[in-house]
Amino acid sequence: MDNANADWKQLGSQHDTAGYLHFYQPPKDDLMPAFVVTHPSGAGQKNYKHDPVLISIRDIRHREALFSLDRHSFAAVTRIAPPGLDSTDDETLKQMYALDAVQTIFDNVAGSTKVVVFDKTIRRATPSEALCRPVRKVHIDQTPSAAMLRAEQHLSKFEIQAISAGKTRVRLINVWRPLESTVTDHPLAFAESNSIEEADLVKVKHVYPNLVGETFAVKHNPGQRFCYWSLMTINEALLLQCYDSRAQPDESGHKRCMRCAHASFTPLTVSEKNDNRQSIEVRCLVLAENS
Repeated sequence: MDNANADWKQLGSQHDTAGYLHFYQPPKDDLMPAFVVTHPSGAGQKNYKHDPVLISIRDIRHREALFSLDRHSFAAVTRIAPPGLDSTDDETLKQMYALDAVQTIFDNVAGSTKVVVFDKTIRRATPSEALCRPVRKVHIDQTPSAAMLRAEQHLSKFEIQAISAGKTRVRLINVWRPLESTVTDHPLAFAESNSIEEADLVKVKHVYPNLVGETFAVKHNPGQRFCYWSLMTINEALLLQCYDSRAQPDESGHKRCMRCAHASFTPLTVSEKNDNRQSIEVRCLVLAENS
């Protein structure tokens, strides 16, 4: 039995659940999928849609040690929340959590030599927060070309040359954590990287006023394996690896880059009317020597 399936079979708890995840459906008339950003929050308009699919979602609670960035593209860590949670100023919260995210990566991602924060987003499930609500579509934050575009924006030419030469490893890691209380609604589902086939991924252009980025949308495949971390608290954090310049061998021995597809969802046991979740995600470029 391969290691990934062995880990999967060890999962199982009273909080295993099911919910609808929203998967990519192509635009009409064979147009290329695109998302045009019209607001600083990242909101905009798209020419494609997502259809809901009912999925079994396994709980990693009490089995967190089974999973790692290198093998699965995600990791669950315990991390005391930084002080100042009573602040009502979002920019203050973003700065505090950005500093903490950098240290979280240094403490939990072995070999990291430099961490650069390039994006900080607070999301609230309340309907009044129309522009920064939890994202229900299954996606990966950046394609490899978009990840390198981010790297070129924030790293030195020397560092980019070292990455291109294979001397330096660069990863894009999203540090995701609750802002208030325990997450009981709109938790985050995340997929084991090896269960997402390359054929499941669709490049989507993200058109900003000053640049064109690219994300991966995800088509549904029955072989995909999705997990979540039940009842997350403010003293816990998820590390989601959206890009890695170094390929890792999968269960078949083929080398592939670990990347984490993810989305928020509503468990069938939770009312759609519950809108309490508040979370922050801090996206970072993470450098290390390429051993």
